[in-house]
Amino acid sequence: MRPRLLFLTDSYPHDEKPYITPFFHDHAKAVQSFADVKVLTLIRGDRFGFRRYVWDGVEVEAFLMPYRPKMGLVFLPLALILHALLLLRGLIGFRPDAVVVHMALPSGLAASALLPKRFAVVEHSSLFARGANALLSKIVYRLARRVFTVSTFLARELRESLGVEADGVIPNPIRPCHLPSPTGDSSTVLWIGRITPVKDPILLKEAARLLPDLRFIFVGEASDPKYTREFLRDLPPNCEYLGPLPREDVLQLMGRGDVLVSTSTYETFGVVMAEALACGRPVVWTDSGGPRDFLNEGNSVSVRERTPQALAEAISEALSKLRSGYFNPEEIRRGILSYASPERVAALYREFLFGE
Repeated sequence: MRPRLLFLTDSYPHDEKPYITPFFHDHAKAVQSFADVKVLTLIRGDRFGFRRYVWDGVEVEAFLMPYRPKMGLVFLPLALILHALLLLRGLIGFRPDAVVVHMALPSGLAASALLPKRFAVVEHSSLFARGANALLSKIVYRLARRVFTVSTFLARELRESLGVEADGVIPNPIRPCHLPSPTGDSSTVLWIGRITPVKDPILLKEAARLLPDLRFIFVGEASDPKYTREFLRDLPPNCEYLGPLPREDVLQLMGRGDVLVSTSTYETFGVVMAEALACGRPVVWTDSGGPRDFLNEGNSVSVRERTPQALAEAISEALSKLRSGYFNPEEIRRGILSYASPERVAALYREFLFGE
Protein backbone atom coordinates (compact mmCIF):
# COMPACT_ATOMS: atom_id res chain seq x y z
CA MET A 1 0.00 0.00 0.00
CA ARG A 2 1.35 3.42 -0.96
CA PRO A 3 2.15 5.76 1.93
CA ARG A 4 0.45 9.15 2.16
CA LEU A 5 2.54 12.30 2.40
CA LEU A 6 1.18 15.69 3.38
CA PHE A 7 3.27 18.66 2.24
CA LEU A 8 2.82 22.00 4.01
CA THR A 9 4.26 24.92 2.05
CA ASP A 10 4.21 28.71 2.22
CA SER A 11 3.37 29.05 -1.49
CA TYR A 12 2.80 26.88 -4.56
CA PRO A 13 2.30 27.40 -8.29
CA HIS A 14 -1.25 28.30 -9.34
CA ASP A 15 -3.01 29.74 -12.38
CA GLU A 16 -2.35 33.38 -11.49
CA LYS A 17 1.33 32.75 -10.70
CA PRO A 18 2.46 29.57 -12.45
CA TYR A 19 6.13 30.49 -11.99
CA ILE A 20 6.11 30.87 -8.18
CA THR A 21 8.23 28.45 -6.06
CA PRO A 22 8.33 25.66 -8.67
CA PHE A 23 10.80 23.71 -6.54
CA PHE A 24 8.05 22.86 -4.01
CA HIS A 25 6.11 21.26 -6.85
CA ASP A 26 9.21 19.39 -7.99
CA HIS A 27 9.50 17.75 -4.57
CA ALA A 28 5.83 16.75 -4.66
CA LYS A 29 6.17 15.26 -8.14
CA ALA A 30 9.28 13.34 -7.12
CA VAL A 31 7.62 11.61 -4.16
CA GLN A 32 4.54 10.79 -6.25
CA SER A 33 6.62 7.95 -7.68
CA PHE A 34 6.09 6.01 -4.45
CA ALA A 35 3.47 7.89 -2.39
CA ASP A 36 0.13 9.68 -2.57
CA VAL A 37 0.74 13.39 -2.01
CA LYS A 38 -1.42 16.32 -1.01
CA VAL A 39 -0.11 19.89 -0.74
CA LEU A 40 -1.48 22.48 1.69
CA THR A 41 -0.49 26.08 0.98
CA LEU A 42 -1.36 29.78 1.01
CA ILE A 43 -2.15 32.01 -1.96
CA ARG A 44 -1.49 35.70 -1.39
CA GLY A 45 -3.98 38.07 -2.97
CA ASP A 46 -6.56 40.69 -2.08
CA ARG A 47 -9.22 38.63 -0.30
CA PHE A 48 -9.91 35.62 1.90
CA GLY A 49 -11.07 32.38 0.35
CA PHE A 50 -10.48 28.67 -0.06
CA ARG A 51 -9.45 26.82 -3.20
CA ARG A 52 -8.97 23.22 -4.25
CA TYR A 53 -7.09 22.57 -7.46
CA VAL A 54 -4.83 20.07 -9.18
CA TRP A 55 -1.44 21.27 -10.43
CA ASP A 56 0.25 18.94 -12.88
CA GLY A 57 -1.27 15.91 -11.21
CA VAL A 58 -0.74 17.08 -7.61
CA GLU A 59 -3.78 17.74 -5.41
CA VAL A 60 -3.60 21.11 -3.67
CA GLU A 61 -5.72 22.80 -0.99
CA ALA A 62 -5.08 26.49 -0.36
CA PHE A 63 -6.35 29.36 1.73
CA LEU A 64 -6.39 32.69 -0.05
CA MET A 65 -5.29 35.56 2.16
CA PRO A 66 -5.03 39.33 1.70
CA TYR A 67 -1.41 40.35 1.51
CA ARG A 68 0.60 43.54 1.24
CA PRO A 69 4.42 43.72 1.35
CA LYS A 70 4.33 45.93 4.47
CA MET A 71 1.95 43.83 6.59
CA GLY A 72 4.76 43.34 9.11
CA LEU A 73 3.71 41.66 12.34
CA VAL A 74 0.19 41.02 11.06
CA PHE A 75 1.30 38.49 8.46
CA LEU A 76 2.86 35.81 10.68
CA PRO A 77 -0.06 35.21 13.10
CA LEU A 78 -2.53 35.28 10.22
CA ALA A 79 -0.47 32.79 8.23
CA LEU A 80 -0.09 30.61 11.33
CA ILE A 81 -3.86 30.44 11.85
CA LEU A 82 -4.53 29.59 8.20
CA HIS A 83 -1.77 26.96 8.10
CA ALA A 84 -3.14 25.40 11.30
CA LEU A 85 -6.64 25.18 9.79
CA LEU A 86 -5.23 23.64 6.62
CA LEU A 87 -3.21 21.13 8.61
CA LEU A 88 -6.21 20.11 10.70
CA ARG A 89 -8.22 19.54 7.52
CA GLY A 90 -5.38 17.51 6.05
CA LEU A 91 -4.88 15.35 9.12
CA ILE A 92 -8.57 14.52 9.38
CA GLY A 93 -9.38 14.13 5.69
CA PHE A 94 -6.13 12.75 4.25
CA ARG A 95 -4.78 10.77 7.25
CA PRO A 96 -1.12 11.03 6.18
CA ASP A 97 1.66 8.64 7.14
CA ALA A 98 4.13 11.54 7.21
CA VAL A 99 3.96 15.34 7.24
CA VAL A 100 6.72 17.35 5.56
CA VAL A 101 7.01 21.10 6.10
CA HIS A 102 8.86 22.97 3.37
CA MET A 103 10.53 25.94 5.13
CA ALA A 104 10.25 26.38 8.87
CA LEU A 105 8.46 29.73 8.64
CA PRO A 106 5.61 30.26 8.69
CA SER A 107 4.11 26.82 8.05
CA GLY A 108 6.38 25.02 10.51
CA LEU A 109 4.85 26.92 13.41
CA ALA A 110 1.49 25.28 12.75
CA ALA A 111 3.08 21.83 12.58
CA SER A 112 4.99 22.52 15.81
CA ALA A 113 1.74 23.35 17.62
CA LEU A 114 -0.29 20.43 16.29
CA LEU A 115 2.32 17.70 15.65
CA PRO A 116 5.32 18.13 17.96
CA LYS A 117 8.04 15.58 17.08
CA ARG A 118 5.82 14.10 14.33
CA PHE A 119 6.80 16.14 11.28
CA ALA A 120 9.90 16.72 9.16
CA VAL A 121 11.26 20.01 7.83
CA VAL A 122 12.95 20.48 4.46
CA GLU A 123 14.57 23.91 4.68
CA HIS A 124 14.96 25.90 1.47
CA SER A 125 15.48 29.39 2.87
CA SER A 126 17.84 31.37 5.07
CA LEU A 127 14.98 33.27 6.75
CA PHE A 128 15.77 31.34 9.94
CA ALA A 129 18.83 33.54 10.54
CA ARG A 130 17.09 36.93 10.35
CA GLY A 131 16.06 38.84 13.47
CA ALA A 132 13.10 37.45 15.39
CA ASN A 133 12.87 34.62 12.87
CA ALA A 134 15.86 32.98 14.53
CA LEU A 135 13.97 32.25 17.76
CA LEU A 136 10.83 31.08 15.97
CA SER A 137 12.77 28.89 13.56
CA LYS A 138 14.73 27.31 16.38
CA ILE A 139 11.46 26.34 18.05
CA VAL A 140 10.29 24.66 14.84
CA TYR A 141 13.55 22.75 14.35
CA ARG A 142 13.58 21.56 17.98
CA LEU A 143 10.01 20.29 17.69
CA ALA A 144 10.55 18.58 14.32
CA ARG A 145 11.27 14.87 14.20
CA ARG A 146 13.89 15.41 11.51
CA VAL A 147 15.40 18.44 9.74
CA PHE A 148 16.80 18.45 6.21
CA THR A 149 18.24 21.15 3.99
CA VAL A 150 18.52 21.47 0.21
CA SER A 151 22.30 21.98 0.27
CA THR A 152 25.34 21.37 2.44
CA PHE A 153 25.91 25.13 2.41
CA LEU A 154 22.50 25.73 3.99
CA ALA A 155 23.11 22.92 6.50
CA ARG A 156 26.30 24.67 7.59
CA GLU A 157 24.46 27.99 7.93
CA LEU A 158 21.83 26.29 10.06
CA ARG A 159 24.49 24.82 12.31
CA GLU A 160 26.51 28.04 12.61
CA SER A 161 23.52 30.36 13.09
CA LEU A 162 21.30 28.30 15.39
CA GLY A 163 23.37 25.32 16.51
CA VAL A 164 20.94 22.96 14.76
CA GLU A 165 22.38 19.91 13.01
CA ALA A 166 20.57 18.87 9.84
CA ASP A 167 19.81 15.16 9.48
CA GLY A 168 20.68 15.18 5.80
CA VAL A 169 20.50 16.97 2.46
CA ILE A 170 17.60 16.56 0.04
CA PRO A 171 18.44 18.55 -3.10
CA ASN A 172 15.76 20.14 -5.23
CA PRO A 173 14.74 17.64 -7.92
CA ILE A 174 15.90 18.48 -11.44
CA ARG A 175 13.99 17.00 -14.34
CA PRO A 176 15.75 15.68 -17.44
CA CYS A 177 15.87 18.14 -20.34
CA HIS A 178 15.75 17.01 -23.95
CA LEU A 179 16.90 20.13 -25.76
CA PRO A 180 19.61 19.85 -28.43
CA SER A 181 23.13 20.22 -27.07
CA PRO A 182 24.67 23.70 -27.28
CA THR A 183 27.54 24.33 -29.67
CA GLY A 184 28.77 27.74 -28.55
CA ASP A 185 27.83 29.28 -31.90
CA SER A 186 24.55 31.02 -30.99
CA SER A 187 26.39 33.84 -29.18
CA THR A 188 23.43 34.05 -26.77
CA VAL A 189 23.86 34.28 -23.01
CA LEU A 190 20.93 33.72 -20.62
CA TRP A 191 20.22 35.18 -17.20
CA ILE A 192 17.18 33.93 -15.26
CA GLY A 193 16.05 35.13 -11.84
CA ARG A 194 14.18 37.77 -9.88
CA ILE A 195 15.23 41.34 -10.64
CA THR A 196 16.61 42.17 -7.18
CA PRO A 197 19.91 43.31 -5.67
CA VAL A 198 20.62 39.80 -4.36
CA LYS A 199 20.43 38.39 -7.90
CA ASP A 200 22.40 41.41 -9.22
CA PRO A 201 21.53 41.41 -12.95
CA ILE A 202 23.09 44.88 -13.20
CA LEU A 203 26.51 43.23 -12.94
CA LEU A 204 25.78 41.25 -16.10
CA LYS A 205 24.29 44.31 -17.81
CA GLU A 206 27.60 46.11 -17.32
CA ALA A 207 29.59 43.08 -18.49
CA ALA A 208 27.43 42.98 -21.63
CA ARG A 209 28.81 46.37 -22.64
CA LEU A 210 32.23 44.72 -22.88
CA LEU A 211 30.91 41.93 -25.14
CA PRO A 212 28.98 43.76 -27.89
CA ASP A 213 29.03 40.77 -30.26
CA LEU A 214 27.03 38.62 -27.83
CA ARG A 215 23.29 38.72 -27.15
CA PHE A 216 22.07 38.74 -23.55
CA ILE A 217 18.55 37.66 -22.59
CA PHE A 218 17.23 38.40 -19.09
CA VAL A 219 14.14 36.63 -17.71
CA GLY A 220 12.48 37.12 -14.33
CA GLU A 221 9.93 38.83 -12.17
CA ALA A 222 10.47 42.50 -11.32
CA SER A 223 10.29 41.89 -7.57
CA ASP A 224 11.96 45.18 -6.62
CA PRO A 225 10.47 48.11 -8.61
CA LYS A 226 13.18 50.62 -7.70
CA TYR A 227 16.00 48.21 -8.54
CA THR A 228 14.22 47.15 -11.75
CA ARG A 229 14.08 50.75 -12.94
CA GLU A 230 17.81 51.02 -12.32
CA PHE A 231 18.40 47.77 -14.20
CA LEU A 232 16.34 48.88 -17.22
CA ARG A 233 17.87 52.34 -17.36
CA ASP A 234 20.33 52.59 -20.25
CA LEU A 235 20.05 48.88 -21.08
CA PRO A 236 22.67 48.11 -23.77
CA PRO A 237 21.36 47.32 -27.28
CA ASN A 238 22.62 43.73 -27.05
CA CYS A 239 20.45 43.09 -23.96
CA GLU A 240 16.78 42.08 -23.88
CA TYR A 241 14.51 41.78 -20.82
CA LEU A 242 11.52 39.45 -21.31
CA GLY A 243 9.94 39.72 -17.85
CA PRO A 244 8.63 36.64 -16.03
CA LEU A 245 7.83 33.54 -18.09
CA PRO A 246 6.14 30.21 -17.31
CA ARG A 247 8.61 27.50 -16.45
CA GLU A 248 8.14 25.53 -19.65
CA ASP A 249 8.81 28.67 -21.68
CA VAL A 250 11.99 29.26 -19.69
CA LEU A 251 13.21 25.75 -20.42
CA GLN A 252 12.49 26.24 -24.12
CA LEU A 253 14.42 29.50 -23.97
CA MET A 254 17.41 27.48 -22.79
CA GLY A 255 17.51 26.01 -26.27
CA ARG A 256 18.29 29.44 -27.72
CA GLY A 257 21.34 30.00 -25.56
CA ASP A 258 24.71 28.40 -25.03
CA VAL A 259 25.59 29.59 -21.52
CA LEU A 260 23.65 30.53 -18.40
CA VAL A 261 25.06 33.26 -16.17
CA SER A 262 24.26 33.60 -12.47
CA THR A 263 25.32 36.79 -10.70
CA SER A 264 23.63 35.99 -7.38
CA THR A 265 25.28 36.95 -4.14
CA TYR A 266 23.41 34.22 -2.24
CA GLU A 267 21.67 30.97 -3.21
CA THR A 268 20.57 28.20 -0.87
CA PHE A 269 20.52 25.77 -3.82
CA GLY A 270 20.46 27.36 -7.28
CA VAL A 271 17.62 25.68 -9.19
CA VAL A 272 18.07 27.68 -12.40
CA MET A 273 21.75 26.73 -12.57
CA ALA A 274 20.94 23.06 -12.04
CA GLU A 275 18.24 23.19 -14.72
CA ALA A 276 20.71 24.74 -17.16
CA LEU A 277 23.09 21.84 -16.51
CA ALA A 278 20.26 19.38 -17.15
CA CYS A 279 19.90 21.03 -20.57
CA GLY A 280 23.63 20.58 -21.19
CA ARG A 281 24.36 24.28 -20.73
CA PRO A 282 27.50 25.26 -18.82
CA VAL A 283 27.15 27.90 -16.12
CA VAL A 284 29.14 31.04 -15.43
CA TRP A 285 28.64 31.96 -11.79
CA THR A 286 29.67 34.21 -8.97
CA ASP A 287 30.08 32.16 -5.80
CA SER A 288 26.75 32.15 -3.97
CA GLY A 289 26.99 29.16 -1.63
CA GLY A 290 24.43 26.46 -2.41
CA PRO A 291 25.54 25.60 -5.97
CA ARG A 292 28.92 24.41 -4.67
CA ASP A 293 27.27 20.99 -4.28
CA PHE A 294 27.01 20.48 -8.04
CA LEU A 295 29.09 23.08 -9.90
CA ASN A 296 32.67 22.18 -10.79
CA GLU A 297 35.35 22.77 -13.41
CA GLY A 298 33.72 20.26 -15.74
CA ASN A 299 30.43 22.14 -16.00
CA SER A 300 31.05 25.77 -15.07
CA VAL A 301 33.36 28.77 -14.90
CA SER A 302 33.62 30.60 -11.59
CA VAL A 303 34.03 34.39 -11.76
CA ARG A 304 37.20 35.37 -9.89
CA GLU A 305 35.78 38.70 -8.60
CA ARG A 306 32.52 40.62 -8.78
CA THR A 307 33.46 43.08 -11.53
CA PRO A 308 32.07 43.50 -15.07
CA GLN A 309 35.53 42.84 -16.51
CA ALA A 310 36.01 39.56 -14.61
CA LEU A 311 32.49 38.44 -15.53
CA ALA A 312 33.03 39.24 -19.22
CA GLU A 313 36.27 37.23 -19.17
CA ALA A 314 34.51 34.26 -17.56
CA ILE A 315 31.75 34.32 -20.20
CA SER A 316 34.31 34.37 -22.99
CA GLU A 317 36.16 31.48 -21.35
CA ALA A 318 32.98 29.42 -21.05
CA LEU A 319 32.04 29.92 -24.71
CA SER A 320 35.59 29.05 -25.76
CA LYS A 321 35.52 25.85 -23.68
CA LEU A 322 32.17 24.91 -25.19
CA ARG A 323 33.38 25.40 -28.76
CA SER A 324 36.62 23.50 -28.13
CA GLY A 325 34.83 20.49 -26.66
CA TYR A 326 36.21 20.96 -23.14
CA PHE A 327 32.62 21.19 -21.92
CA ASN A 328 30.77 17.99 -22.85
CA PRO A 329 27.00 18.70 -22.80
CA GLU A 330 26.05 15.04 -22.28
CA GLU A 331 28.45 14.65 -19.36
CA ILE A 332 27.10 17.89 -17.90
CA ARG A 333 23.56 16.47 -18.09
CA ARG A 334 24.53 13.14 -16.54
CA GLY A 335 26.40 14.81 -13.71
CA ILE A 336 23.51 16.90 -12.41
CA LEU A 337 20.97 14.10 -12.83
CA SER A 338 23.14 11.68 -10.88
CA TYR A 339 22.97 14.17 -8.02
CA ALA A 340 19.45 15.60 -8.18
CA SER A 341 17.22 13.55 -10.48
CA PRO A 342 13.61 13.04 -9.29
CA GLU A 343 14.41 9.35 -8.82
CA ARG A 344 17.32 10.07 -6.48
CA VAL A 345 15.31 12.63 -4.51
CA ALA A 346 12.43 10.16 -4.15
CA ALA A 347 14.89 7.55 -2.86
CA LEU A 348 16.17 10.02 -0.27
CA TYR A 349 12.62 10.68 0.97
CA ARG A 350 11.96 6.96 1.25
CA GLU A 351 15.18 6.43 3.16
CA PHE A 352 14.86 9.43 5.48
CA LEU A 353 11.12 9.18 6.22
CA PHE A 354 10.46 5.45 6.08
CA GLY A 355 13.89 3.81 6.45
CA GLU A 356 13.62 2.07 3.07
